[in-house]
Amino acid sequence: MKTPKHVGNVTIVLRKGVGSKPTQILLGLKPPKNKADDKRNRKRVGADKWVPPGGGTESGDKSQKHAAQRELLEETGLNFSLSSFKKVGMLRGYNGSVEQPLWLVHIYLVTTASQALGPTAGPGLVKLQWFGVSRLPFNKMLTGDRDWIPRVIKGEKLTIKIVFSEDESDVTAKTIRTVRSFNGR
Repeated sequence: MKTPKHVGNVTIVLRKGVGSKPTQILLGLKPPKNKADDKRNRKRVGADKWVPPGGGTESGDKSQKHAAQRELLEETGLNFSLSSFKKVGMLRGYNGSVEQPLWLVHIYLVTTASQALGPTAGPGLVKLQWFGVSRLPFNKMLTGDRDWIPRVIKGEKLTIKIVFSEDESDVTAKTIRTVRSFNGR
């Protein structure tokens, strides 16, 4: 199998509820598509949607987990130890009839009990917000994320295949499977 065009990661950050406070998830709002994107014929997946923090793997990253740690710090200012990142998913994204995945996204989970976390939106995000896990903004999330994020929150480990329309505006097919572990973990 050829290497996908884009390899990256997302990190689900859960803040465990204390007392009457519910468990929360951290999501970032992506900026809307703009005229510069149109001029460069740039597709911006997740434009104007709430998404988990994440991004692409860079040449200096020692591993996918290191990339997830770096991206979380860049996009939120939150710095967790590498051992805090637990792999919980692998998403392969396809465009239309293309048989080779265009995206390979490693999904990590970080759980914290700290109520003092005040993240700051970094590059690529308009703002960050904690949402109660029972109050996710489904109407402003990517179609595929609506299906797998609640399952990860419940503790499932998943492999996900999402097929987008040719213009990447809609999900045309998806398959989500539960797995026991990734690489024996």
